[in-house]
Formats: sequence, structure tokens, C-alpha cells
Amino acid sequence: MKVLDAEGRGQGGAEMGGDHDVGAASGKGSARKRGVSARRRSVLRGLSAGLLAPLGWPATSALASTGAGAYPNRPVRLVVPFAPGGATDTLGRLLGRAMESSLAQPMVVDNRVGAAGAIGATAVAKSPADGYSVLLGGVGTNIVLAYTQPSLPYDPVRDLMPVAYLCNVDYVLTVAAGSPYRSLDDLLAAARKRPRAVSYMSTGMLGPLHVALEYLSKRAGVSMVHVPYKGESPALADLLEGRIDVAVMTVPFTRPLVQDGRVRVLATISAERTVGMPDVPTVAELGFPGYAVPIWNGLFVPAGTPAPVAERLHAAAAAAIGAPAMRERMVALGVTPTGGTISGYARFLQSERERWTAMIRDTGLMAG
Repeated sequence: MKVLDAEGRGQGGAEMGGDHDVGAASGKGSARKRGVSARRRSVLRGLSAGLLAPLGWPATSALASTGAGAYPNRPVRLVVPFAPGGATDTLGRLLGRAMESSLAQPMVVDNRVGAAGAIGATAVAKSPADGYSVLLGGVGTNIVLAYTQPSLPYDPVRDLMPVAYLCNVDYVLTVAAGSPYRSLDDLLAAARKRPRAVSYMSTGMLGPLHVALEYLSKRAGVSMVHVPYKGESPALADLLEGRIDVAVMTVPFTRPLVQDGRVRVLATISAERTVGMPDVPTVAELGFPGYAVPIWNGLFVPAGTPAPVAERLHAAAAAAIGAPAMRERMVALGVTPTGGTISGYARFLQSERERWTAMIRDTGLMAG
């Protein structure tokens, strides 16, 4: 699968790593591990091939009967709105390769980086509605930015239409291995003692991770400095060299760094402990009941794309995440496959708008 950067240059890059056991924040997790393993088996069973149809995913054979005619008869561009090497980029590469066999055409990954994902989302929103430009979007590009950026050059509801709800992604709060902060309590205590002396990284100004950390800061009664980056990879050097204190990173990106002894994980911002790091507590467990920040990814196309084309893409995505090896890999790395119909995804997006509106309002980041 060919990969392009924002200027059209070729990009390389590794895929997601394999499944390894990681215990980064607590030594007493065997029972919790068994619980997480049970959840993992449950997820895999629920997403088995035999249950794809009840979930609303079209079977692979449905590709031939979508009425999409000759679509696609040339390569399809998959726009990833974050930097090469990060978790969203990795997911895009995996998904693109998996969808190629169903579509019988290459999927060309095009990294359009910047503005917390808005540059990539705009590129797709302004493209012809013919199915040849697809956005690997998420809660930032398709929910949060509409409420935090007053001059957003696209409207996520008016200009983009949902195609497939792909997965939920677990994020963790990470510090360098040499950091003085051994726990979330240590970090927040330092932030209370020295307001705005502790800094944190997220992938974009006014994006979902910025909201997530500001929401935590408000709950904890502290003030920290936000430092935006274009992706996880560009932020890593600054984290390791102490130029930023804490980063919000995905489990797939973080796990190899933990294994190499380069970083330490303090907590996950998800509602439950992640399968990929079962010993890491949630922020809610550490004294902030109800704190949970849902991060997810899905596919979107320009509004007005013909329904048969959207259905063809939807079915190809179903075939991709329905493959046992793909599901196993995603679940093991903290990326949990989801699914459902296109209409069900649209309803989910509406509920997410309501959830995030309340959270953004609480942080004071709501655009004028």
C-alpha cells in the first residue's frame, strides 16, 4: 500500500507491534488481568464473523450487490489527519491494506497534518463526493473541533457523512522514565504547588486530548500548561528530554516505549482498564469518579456521496475488521473493534455531540 505525506512524498513506517504483557503502574493486577482477559475474549466472540450481520455490518458477499457500479475503478485516497508513525496513522495503514482486497483497488494513505486534524478533515470535506477521498476521522475532527474552533473551515455535520464506526482507542498519561512523578498523585501535587509549572502534551490545540487534560485539571483544581504537537512521534523526543512533563498517548504507541524502559504510565483516561495495559489504573480509580474520555475512530466521506458508494466502503471496512487476525491485533493493542450500521453510527455521533458539549463547556474551551 502506497503512503504519502501532506506534500505527496512517499512515507515508510512500521505497523503496530505484537501482543506483549505490560505492567507499568501497579504490581497487583493478576485478578484484574483475568477480568480484562475475560472482557477481551468477550469482545472477540461478539465480533466473530457469525455475528457481523446482526451487528449491522454487511457480509463480504454484499460488496457485489451494492449497486455501486464500477466503483472503485481507481485508487482510493485514505486521508489520515495526523503525523506518520502515530497510532491513527498505524490504524490507517492496517485498515487500508485490509480494505484493498475487498475493494480490488489500492488505498493510498495521505497524511494531512495540522490544526488538531482539521487540515485533513477539510481536505476530504472539500473533495468531490465520489468515494475516492475517505477520512479516517474521530472524536476530534468530527465532534470536538466544531465546538472549540470558531473558524473551522468545514462543518462536520453538513460537509461529512459517516460510513463506518471502526473502533475505540485507549489513551494513557505517560511520563519519561526519569521523571520525578511516580504516580498521578505526584503529578497533580506538583501542579498544585507550582501552578502552570507542569506541562502536558496533546495532539493539537483545542482537540479532544486538550479537552481531556483541561477537564482533569478542573476536576483536580490545578493549572497546567498545554503544549500542542502534530502527533505522538514529534512529541516523544521532548517528553524523553524533559521539555514536557506528561503526554497523552495511545496504548499501541506507548507499549514499546514501556518495554524499552523509556517511559512510565500513570493512568488511562478511558472508562475501564485497557486490555493492552491491564495493570494501569483509570483516572477514575485514582480519585476522580466518573472521569472518562471516550476516543474513537471511524470513516467519513464528503456529504452527497452516493449511498451505494458509501455502502461499498462500509462493507469493505466490515470485511477488514471482521478478519480474526485483524480483530485479535486490534484488541490486543488497546484498539477495540466496534461496528454497526451507517444509520446507527449517525445516531451515535449525535449522542457524542451532547456528551462532549457538556465537557467542553465545563473546561471553558467552548468557542465564543
